[in-house]
Amino acid sequence: MFRQTEPIVRSLTRKRKNIESTPPITDYFTTIKRDRSQTEAKKDVSQKLDEKLDDTCARSTPDYTEHAPLFSLEDLRILLKVPLKPSLTDIPDESLSVGLENLPGKIYSHIFTILDMQSVTALSLASTKMSSRVRCYVSTHDFYRRMQLDHLDFLNESFRPDDDEFFENDPFVACGALIKSITITLNTETRARVFLNICRNLRNQLGGSLQGFGRMLETVTDNWKFSERRIMIKAAILIDPDLRRALIKVLTAKPGQCIGLEMKVRSGLTQLFLTKNQDVDEITPQEVISFGSWLSIVIRNVVEKYQGKLYFILFGPTRSSSTGELVDWTYFCDEETQKHSIRKCEPNYKKLLKTLLNGIRALRIMNNSKSSDDWWTGQKIYQLFLRIIEACGQERWSIKASSMSLSIDSPGLLSEYLVNCLDPQRSDYQSLLTEAAEMVCLVRSHLYRWSSTPATYLAEPLHHAFNHLAQSDGHYEGGYKSFLDKIWKVQQIRLKELVKNAKNTTQASNRIREELDGQLAMARLLCEFATTISLHNQHAIQLPQDVGDEIINEPREEDEQLEEI
Repeated sequence: MFRQTEPIVRSLTRKRKNIESTPPITDYFTTIKRDRSQTEAKKDVSQKLDEKLDDTCARSTPDYTEHAPLFSLEDLRILLKVPLKPSLTDIPDESLSVGLENLPGKIYSHIFTILDMQSVTALSLASTKMSSRVRCYVSTHDFYRRMQLDHLDFLNESFRPDDDEFFENDPFVACGALIKSITITLNTETRARVFLNICRNLRNQLGGSLQGFGRMLETVTDNWKFSERRIMIKAAILIDPDLRRALIKVLTAKPGQCIGLEMKVRSGLTQLFLTKNQDVDEITPQEVISFGSWLSIVIRNVVEKYQGKLYFILFGPTRSSSTGELVDWTYFCDEETQKHSIRKCEPNYKKLLKTLLNGIRALRIMNNSKSSDDWWTGQKIYQLFLRIIEACGQERWSIKASSMSLSIDSPGLLSEYLVNCLDPQRSDYQSLLTEAAEMVCLVRSHLYRWSSTPATYLAEPLHHAFNHLAQSDGHYEGGYKSFLDKIWKVQQIRLKELVKNAKNTTQASNRIREELDGQLAMARLLCEFATTISLHNQHAIQLPQDVGDEIINEPREEDEQLEEI
């Protein structure tokens, strides 16, 4: 509607310019910097945010409907501290001569609409007066009509996220930078309310989709602390009023009970907070940390008992049905059957499991990098993994899903699994010892099929587990030796069972050969642990019980021989 009446000249001048061609419009202005109030620095800015946002919602127009803006422009002007009824013809300060900082509001609206958004953002940082003029412009209908036209131009250009010019021409990124600039001196709670106001009105102008608002949120919160970004997440969830209600309903309901709402939550949260590539093996370490940071804030936005369910809704496998796409809560619970052999073949099974565990691995990498102010210990991540399994209902995950999960994240999940099982203080320690040894062999089998070098991936978790056992007992004769013996025995039993049940087929021969090759690939690593026990026994010297204290202080022949060696 607006595009047909728009002059061609204005449409061309409104497009963003390349960075090289952007005019140095702020060369003659001093840039203001954000100055936080002392009260904000001292208190936890995430406290009581929901109540404040709810109060703001309550003060909105009484004739509010689901498809109308949550806030009015008058509310936005109050937040931005601009005149409630701005005049488009009067000069802001008639006592001053007419200049760039003292023009009628209508002129400013025309200038800001013609300029690309990057220049408008730069102007808002040039001086306090220019910042006030830009705030007045953002709180008018002209700004939202301009954003709608910028969005249409962007869609017509057909940019892809991997294009160099995508973010330069993205109107949502530009709008995020503008919101960040005009609220730079406000406290975080007020900035969240300004962000929510603009997004709700803009979403209504663009037709109700959340696509693109995630990029706007990332731009606004760039280099912010976790406590500040947590506030913005609470505000962003309210951009679509139905999203928060759906989130509460699906978390409190049984898995699969609210099929449509589960997919709405998945789509909405992904578009808002998890917009970039999530493949940990394909993206850069900094992108992994960014992904883990946003996921951490989203997960910790709900209480612990619902975190596993929310995680599975976000990353769990889906399947098609007569009613549409839905989250498949039983995919990892059922053993492979002939009916699902194609759907659950190992490459597809591994791919879906890796997609599910990308978030777990990102949290661990983020924690190890120490570049974040929100920590996830290995134990916390392992507990989240257990809650993900519990969220699937009464059925437990299959052995295949559990062992493959530990194989995919062996430095993290497998290490924590072994430490939790190998606790001599537990009453079922012996059964857990056998279970841990069997799991090591299963993980070794997966890793051998994937890479042929299982020892490379199992060295770290096994050293961690054996060191834990040695420290628990204080020596190498207890749990350390027992666990090593269990692993050797389990490998022996696995091979005997394969030979006993083998048939005269190529498949059976390949399984036996694979098991032998896998055990051979692990032999050197396991021998290192056996050597540790042997060396400890060789150097251990036991004194006779009837020797007096005066003899203990004298050097013995054995000690002298050891020193010579």
